[in-house]
Amino acid sequence: MLFNSIEYLFIFLPTVFIVYFLFNKFKFYNAAKIFLLISSLYFYGSYKWDYLYIITVSILVNYGISVILRQNIQKNYKKLILIAAIASNTFVLMFFKYFDFLANALSKIDFNYLNTMKIVLPLGISFFMLQQMSYLIDVYKGDIKKYSLLDYALFVCFFPQLIAGPIVRHSEMIPQFNNLKNRIVNQDNIYIGLFLITAGLLKKTVFADGFIPFIDYMTQYKIFSDFYIAWLLGITKVLHGYFDFSAYCDLALGSAFLFNISLPWNFNSPFQAENITDFWKHWNMTLMRFLRIYIYMPLGGTSHNGRNLPSVRTYANILIVFTIMGIWTALSPMCILYGLSNGVCICINKFWQSLKIKINEYMAKMLTLLTIILTSQFLFSHSLNESIRIIKSMFSIDASHTKLFLEGTNLSFMAVPPLKVNLNVILLILSLLIVLFAPNSNILAKKYAKSNNFIYTIILVIAFIFGVLSITKESEFIYFVF
Repeated sequence: MLFNSIEYLFIFLPTVFIVYFLFNKFKFYNAAKIFLLISSLYFYGSYKWDYLYIITVSILVNYGISVILRQNIQKNYKKLILIAAIASNTFVLMFFKYFDFLANALSKIDFNYLNTMKIVLPLGISFFMLQQMSYLIDVYKGDIKKYSLLDYALFVCFFPQLIAGPIVRHSEMIPQFNNLKNRIVNQDNIYIGLFLITAGLLKKTVFADGFIPFIDYMTQYKIFSDFYIAWLLGITKVLHGYFDFSAYCDLALGSAFLFNISLPWNFNSPFQAENITDFWKHWNMTLMRFLRIYIYMPLGGTSHNGRNLPSVRTYANILIVFTIMGIWTALSPMCILYGLSNGVCICINKFWQSLKIKINEYMAKMLTLLTIILTSQFLFSHSLNESIRIIKSMFSIDASHTKLFLEGTNLSFMAVPPLKVNLNVILLILSLLIVLFAPNSNILAKKYAKSNNFIYTIILVIAFIFGVLSITKESEFIYFVF
């Protein structure tokens, strides 16, 4: 079941909303939470029922470990238990996530045994494993009061954030489920939730999916050697990734708001950043928070040398963190290179900032956008050769120059094999204007809720209907594969 499906929007979400608040209305609070947990597990299992036993066992084992860590035992033993738990969770994550990569690599040296094993990749494992590991670390530090198994399971499984984040911390969610005020239907939160769901639906069905035919055709026929096409392909890949992830975040947070649960914002107009460091503070924000708190800071964080410049250790820590981020995305040379290249760019930016040399704001934003487009080719391309060929063509290295022409609202050109390929210019321009200048949806949602404007509501209803009518097929979100 996908957020951008008729089943979710018109059957699952309304049904869970009504029954959950009916339980709360009659003060069956535990029954309400149990129902929400079962609904979340159904939502998760609807993708593939084999996933259920994996997440269920993971929850039970990690909760059991948290209970042990809370006991009055020697600190050294407690530390060993934590290390073993983190190592075990990491092993499980790597086993399921990277098995295919290992099997394919070994098959090249005539070791085909692993290819006979059928390993199911659990949906969202990259997210709920990190969430549980952060919980164990916080228990070890003594930062968590005692929670019931029901509260813990709901913290992990709450369906809006289960598949692709945001990666929440216990303090951000569990107290909200136990707050009496949140057990009553909240009109403002419904307005915010419906606005975000509508915005996310439009971003997914109209904008993100609108670029798929062009990208798929170019990729299928490997049309990467033309200067203009390379730029259009590079830009549309990035825009598709932007709107796809932004749509998921809006739909997830909007769904949670209906239940009076405010999840942490995970996406905040990153393409309006003035430097690559600022970009990573606004893209997949909860993942970067996890990496900062649990990896970057323990490594030593940011330090300076005698001349008050960032130390070599600071640069090394940045490269380690972003390499881990690339590996977390997928164990492939492309994703590792994506993480490493961004780490290098952030090191360069950090050094530049230490020199206190300022450049024009608009030039800074354009350089940042160019950096994002170039580095993202490693993430959104199917092979290293493909990404390098696109980047070389962008700089007109061994590239052709196909003639482009306008036909109505379409930018057209003759492709190989001979076929006229179109890209909607209005979609392209409107997308660029939105990502570069428009306020973030969370700001607009709150303004809408406060305005209580009937005209805005009519516009929202029309936009929602248009978004629903634009669902031609249920396409998955990019981050489902990470």
